[in-house]
Amino acid sequence: MLVPVVPSLIEEVAPTYISPEVAACEQILSQGSFLHFLKYVKIVEAPTMGNKGGVIEFQLWPHLKEMVAVLLTSRFISVFKARQIGASYLLAAWSIWWVLSKKGGNILLFSKGEAEAIELLGKCRTVYANLPDFLRFKLGNSSQTELSFPGMMSSIKAFAATETAGISYTASIVICDEHDEHPFAKQNYINAKPTIDAGGQFISCFTPSNPDPDTLAKSLYLDACEGKNDFRPLYFPWNIRPGRTQEWYETIKRNIPMRELGALTPEIYMQRNYHSSVAEALKPLRTTAAFDQDVLDEMQKEVREPLVVRDSNLLKVHQELDKGVVSIYQDYHIGGKYIASADVGHGMGRDYSVLIIMDVRTGVVVADIFHRVISPSEFAIQSVQLLHVYKDPIWYIENNDWGRAVIDNAVNLGYEKWGYQDENKTKIGFHTSEVTRQDLWAALIPAIANRQITIYNMEGLKQFYDVIRNPDKNGRIEAKVGRHDDYPVAVGIAWLKREKELNEWKPKPVYSLHFTGGEPGRTRR
Repeated sequence: MLVPVVPSLIEEVAPTYISPEVAACEQILSQGSFLHFLKYVKIVEAPTMGNKGGVIEFQLWPHLKEMVAVLLTSRFISVFKARQIGASYLLAAWSIWWVLSKKGGNILLFSKGEAEAIELLGKCRTVYANLPDFLRFKLGNSSQTELSFPGMMSSIKAFAATETAGISYTASIVICDEHDEHPFAKQNYINAKPTIDAGGQFISCFTPSNPDPDTLAKSLYLDACEGKNDFRPLYFPWNIRPGRTQEWYETIKRNIPMRELGALTPEIYMQRNYHSSVAEALKPLRTTAAFDQDVLDEMQKEVREPLVVRDSNLLKVHQELDKGVVSIYQDYHIGGKYIASADVGHGMGRDYSVLIIMDVRTGVVVADIFHRVISPSEFAIQSVQLLHVYKDPIWYIENNDWGRAVIDNAVNLGYEKWGYQDENKTKIGFHTSEVTRQDLWAALIPAIANRQITIYNMEGLKQFYDVIRNPDKNGRIEAKVGRHDDYPVAVGIAWLKREKELNEWKPKPVYSLHFTGGEPGRTRR
């Protein structure tokens, strides 16, 4: 059982010389207290122009004391951090303390690759090598990927995170370092289930460098923040480490080695490695984001809840709608001109079915349906009912497989105001091809940038953040892996077709009668 220890109880440093009697006492105290053990921990720091480096005492900074308290009291831990804040060396010390103080202790370390696994175990080896003699047990037949201590029947094993890594082992503690980069993180987690189920400790530690928003590391942390799992979330920004100032940050940014920078810009590099908040770290990279992130932030200020109707003349109409599916933000008004568009999902929970109704004059999305689990037939019923409220505007539906099913259902329900793919009006719907997708995004992106569109649905607006120019597909505009662009596509279809509907709606000039006797060709209006 893990025994909680208050980090602030022990502040003294290890003495330079101690007698054999005191050494025996210190050994007992260190084996019983991780904090006491940390007094004897030393690490190796690379020398620099401003720092002599070498073997130095491990600095237990305030945020590391917080981490120690969690290590001592929690079985499941998720550490979301900026670079170089001391967490890896603390976990190395935690591993060494465990195998030197508890018989049968077995620690499994997982890193993204073999080189990283060897480097992580190397930190454990450094901690062990620099302990005083009275704290060290004799090493067994160790290697680059294992430290064993026969006298304690304990070991630390390091693995590259391959698909079968650690599959035949159980352990006291499993540590996944830079967990966000592990290529088989989910499979490794399943492999570690025997350890977890038997009461072991599982530690996920990472800097969010993977552009995939749904990695296991991120999911464990975000779910922990929402209370959806038993993990203890910890977040450490770049300036948590003492001595880091804004001047330090700017210096790092100006002098990023090209080897580390690679194809990244300095801004992206700093966002990935030296973030100041979870939101900043998880925000789509600005060079790949299709929509202006600052504009989207401003648009969030206009978000509102759907209308609560009290007008008796409108109440009957609204009562016929399913409020769990339909949202109305602005009611129909006489003389208004609207357009509708839809992007239809499969109704299986993997993507969304979206209908939006837009005021063609103002660009306001006045009503919508935004649902993840709704069948095409039910979506058609709810859409037609909502469209009747707005006097049946022209409706464009993306004609994918499920879109065609909605069209068929809506036609059977008697809906007649359709948008067409062709001038001869023989093909209902909006056909999505690479050309029409480019047209859609080319129209929508500047419209958002210029604040020509108003969106009241927060969840719908959030999908705009997930639309990127995919660098792996020559800049193709689409949703990030694991995310959705259903709402932006629906808005984009309406905006692309809006000009046509707006032109048809504009009043035509009325000419007066022609009077004789005037100048030839003169017309009075």
